[in-house]
Amino acid sequence: MENLIQKAILTAMRAHEGEVRKGDGVTPYVLHPLEVGIIMSYYTFNPLPIASAILHDTVEHGKLEPEKIKEEFGEDVAVWIGLLTENKEIKDWQERKIEAVNRLKDNPAVAAIKAADALANMRDLFAAIKAQGQGVWKKFNADRELKLSYFRFIFDQLKAHLPAPLIEQYVAALKDLEYSHLLPAGEAEIGFKAKD
Repeated sequence: MENLIQKAILTAMRAHEGEVRKGDGVTPYVLHPLEVGIIMSYYTFNPLPIASAILHDTVEHGKLEPEKIKEEFGEDVAVWIGLLTENKEIKDWQERKIEAVNRLKDNPAVAAIKAADALANMRDLFAAIKAQGQGVWKKFNADRELKLSYFRFIFDQLKAHLPAPLIEQYVAALKDLEYSHLLPAGEAEIGFKAKD
């Protein structure tokens, strides 16, 4: 049997080729779904949710058709990716996000993938704020408060399905973002500086 996770990685690499993350504008986008897959691998050995985590943005970004996902990865992965794909016909950002999260509440595997996705996004955003300052918030479709409300909403709606360690990581990442305004602009990682 073919390695489903390896196949998902290769598919995601092709689907996200040339895309970059909004936060810093240079990080290859594919690192995000790979991180989401890694987060999921801490909580399951089942390759289906891990592959789904790696592929979660491939349809939403318009690179793959749902039928192709079903053909290549099977019915479960296709259904899960469908649940994780936002309805772009809903134009209002907040309404679209609420609808996307609410449809996940009855599926524990997909709820965990969404939480892992949000966790990876919060970590990336915090790293970008540490490197570039609060101006990073302006690169997104929603302002700071709306973005933070969205991350809280995801947690409130899905926490019943999440393993305790994922809850702990999620809450810690959310707190980092909530207090990120206290960081000095351009704060670097704690560490030793080389002498000039």
